[in-house]
Amino acid sequence: MTHRVAYYETDTMGYVHHSNYLRFFERVRTELMRHCGYTYAEFEASGMMMPVIDSACRYHAPGRYDDLLTFRAVIKELPSTRLSIEYEILNEAGKLLCTGSTTLVFVDACTRKPARVPQPFLYALQKAMPPTM
Repeated sequence: MTHRVAYYETDTMGYVHHSNYLRFFERVRTELMRHCGYTYAEFEASGMMMPVIDSACRYHAPGRYDDLLTFRAVIKELPSTRLSIEYEILNEAGKLLCTGSTTLVFVDACTRKPARVPQPFLYALQKAMPPTM
């Protein structure tokens, strides 16, 4: 997905404020789920939740006001109890601005205890992932 940097997302230097990159990761994750056929609301209505238990962000170059950013997200392996996603953010020239990752855990909404990935969600991920070579 792409996103044009808004003025309010920058700091006084005109750079994208570092905290926004984690917000960008969340937007990408939401769209990734939608691409797989799920919304967070539907996922939670099924009795499951996916809290983030780990996040990392490495800044390579600054994004700036009015840059058109491209976001990439990759799931390298199918989840069992945790879902790990890797991210890249590039500017319009294709320069790598940021890399990062998040790890989410599947949790039963009623008990708030870890659970296995729901089979329908796993199946949706399998269908959406490109075939391995």
